[in-house]
Amino acid sequence: MTDQDNSGAETALQGVSDLRVWDLPVRLMHWGLVIALGVCWWSGVNNQLQYHLYSGYAALWIVLMRIYWGLVGSDTARFTSFVRGPGAVLDYARKLHRRDAGHSHGHNPLGAVSVVLMLALVLTVVCLGLFAVDVDGLYSGPLSVYVTFKEGRHLARLHYRWFTYLEWLVALHLVAVAFYFAYKRENLIRAMITGKRRGAPGGVQMQHAPWWRFLLGAVIVSAIVYGVSTSFYF
Repeated sequence: MTDQDNSGAETALQGVSDLRVWDLPVRLMHWGLVIALGVCWWSGVNNQLQYHLYSGYAALWIVLMRIYWGLVGSDTARFTSFVRGPGAVLDYARKLHRRDAGHSHGHNPLGAVSVVLMLALVLTVVCLGLFAVDVDGLYSGPLSVYVTFKEGRHLARLHYRWFTYLEWLVALHLVAVAFYFAYKRENLIRAMITGKRRGAPGGVQMQHAPWWRFLLGAVIVSAIVYGVSTSFYF
């Protein structure tokens, strides 16, 4: 490599730095939900309903906590920072084929749609499961005591159907991640592991929320999930 090549490479490296974009709570909840949904799928397929129940509680805790963090968390975690109207989504979609399109600070408008749909679908599937009744009635959801056997069986079938919709959304999400990595040269997985993405020096940095907010939310959400697990019988 010539001195000129070395100089060019050094200049390119100097023009790029790591920008903080995701806080630790967002990353932990993201990968925690991946694990929880994986266990939900495995336990459902293999009829391990006790594990299915526990992983459902975990998914419920994570989704409720993510919704809470989307209201009071770090700036990139908040829904107000990335949820946009139809016009912004369509405008971003029109430029999706361009490799030189600028990076978003956090979720882009299309990614925001995916996040909202994912949270809504997971919450729907979990809530249906909480009221679902198994065929033999041995492993029913904790809130099935509030519905009849017939209603519980109907909700169980809806639980299964909506989980299929969730699987399709997860598959679409993985395709999008692969597209950004292969075509747009943007490593979304790395950013969700390290909390950082490559960007120009002096770019926008994430603003952390205080930890006491997360701890407060964790206590509240844990109390809710515990109440659900006990059918609200105290």
